[in-house]
Amino acid sequence: MKSWITDWQRSERLPHYTRANAGETLPEPASPLGWTLVWGQGLQGWRRGFVGFGIYREEEVAGPRPPFVGMFGGHFYLNLSHMRLFGIRMGQTADQIDAAFVGQRSDTPVYLAHPDDQDEDLTAKAGGTLQRMLGQSGFPEADADRQRLRALRRSRPDLTRLSEAELVAYARSLLDEVETTFQRHVESSLPASVGPAILGPLCASVDRPGAMLDLIAGLGDVDSASPSTGLWTLSRQVAASAELSALFDRGPGAVEQALDGATGDVKTFRDAFEEFLAESGDRGPNEWDIHALSWEAAPVQALALVDRIRHSPDDDSPAARRTRLTERRERTAQEIRAVLPEETQPMFDAGMHASQVWIPARERTKANCVTVVNEIRMAVRELGRRGVEAGLFARPEDVMMLLDTELDDYVAAPESFGPVIARRLEEYAALHDLEPPFFVAEDAQTDIGTWPRRSEEQAQAAVEGDVLGGVGGSHGTYTGRVRVVTDPASCEALEPGEVLVAPITDAAWTPLFLVAGAAVVDVGALNSHAVVVCRELGIPAVISVEGGTQRLRDGMVITVDGDQGTVTVDSVSAPPGI
Repeated sequence: MKSWITDWQRSERLPHYTRANAGETLPEPASPLGWTLVWGQGLQGWRRGFVGFGIYREEEVAGPRPPFVGMFGGHFYLNLSHMRLFGIRMGQTADQIDAAFVGQRSDTPVYLAHPDDQDEDLTAKAGGTLQRMLGQSGFPEADADRQRLRALRRSRPDLTRLSEAELVAYARSLLDEVETTFQRHVESSLPASVGPAILGPLCASVDRPGAMLDLIAGLGDVDSASPSTGLWTLSRQVAASAELSALFDRGPGAVEQALDGATGDVKTFRDAFEEFLAESGDRGPNEWDIHALSWEAAPVQALALVDRIRHSPDDDSPAARRTRLTERRERTAQEIRAVLPEETQPMFDAGMHASQVWIPARERTKANCVTVVNEIRMAVRELGRRGVEAGLFARPEDVMMLLDTELDDYVAAPESFGPVIARRLEEYAALHDLEPPFFVAEDAQTDIGTWPRRSEEQAQAAVEGDVLGGVGGSHGTYTGRVRVVTDPASCEALEPGEVLVAPITDAAWTPLFLVAGAAVVDVGALNSHAVVVCRELGIPAVISVEGGTQRLRDGMVITVDGDQGTVTVDSVSAPPGI
């Protein structure tokens, strides 16, 4: 197999792509229906956002496949050439963009200047848009989106009573919301990056480079952190009840079964858990793809997180952490501002304002995207559930091997698609064994037959004294025992105080930060959603640690330095009591 059914061709005008940041958004191969139905519409929102902001002219990004992203081997890529063009038209250089998005890598494709990259009119328009947004005290459009989408969630029709055609129609009726929320996410992402970009050099100029991470922590009202608060509240119910504690000792699966027909403390917990799912059930692993299981689709995942968090001490609550972080942020801000030259203090104030307004706003726009994605997911899953009942495939999500253009034909004659879905499921499973190249810079690299297989890789374990480099994502230094977790649904082994080592972290992982002493992540960036939550919960984090989950092993003792962006192996096996 040289390519997958949803793969794109490289853009001639913008030819370089990267998995940097893309691996956090869609860490696994995208499902055909998730990509063609949801992302197909969402990218039109990106188009509106970039054109409206002033980065592109309409004719530059015309067509059904806007060049902001790529799809190769079923894996999602961001277009590095687009990000460079974006930066250049905002007055930056390609080198600055490369440093921000991919770090210092020897294999970064060389930037080749194009005569159309510089555009004074667009630079002026984009600069004006940015200045206007930085002067705002909030993002009311995103707040209105949230209110509308929460009302949509509360008024969801009884999907079990809809016909197959009505389920498809309901899913498609939500595509305008997909376009709107994806547009807002683009619009909020640029101003969200401005605060750290201003504060970092100012902190470095007074010999306190690590202080920048303190200045963008403890911001409060961060939607990506709110599921942690809800799960924490549930965990306190469990910890306070002998009946619930004994039930959770039997495992999350047993808890899920016991919730039906529950009485006493279990019923009280069930009612609270149902409220939690109504509010936060749209979150979960790989939540940008409708193929993935949200907490609403598979509640046992959320119960497993409650099980881990219930062992944490009461003073580790999100509220207590936020208070400590807010006090440190305000104290650090006063210290930094006091030693800055008077002429740079207004710039410092602007950086603080931008961070406090736009980092939470970006998290809100992401949460809004996830909400509408989940509404489509649940409608399509009901379609899939009926396919399972008819014996066409094994799991409701298997129906998402269809393309958007095939949905109507499937509704008309579902049995005719059984062999098609079976074949695609085999091919889709094979995609998960591929190791996608970090960069795609030439046509030969899109041939997935040449990509290495993860099952064939033998990574060397780190040894005592090794220092793994990455990017500091959240302030602080912490020494603890490694716990490698590759799936948040299988987090039973994580003990309080251990260092969580993960391939990727999204909202499904962030409640584990209430348990872990620090986090080490294979991929990510300074404004990665999970890294924002690390800062909100006050644990050190190092991201973009290449091969971290392969080289670090359970039981190793490591020191995570979130300021320097390093992970040091202190010993390869944990001494007693650690």
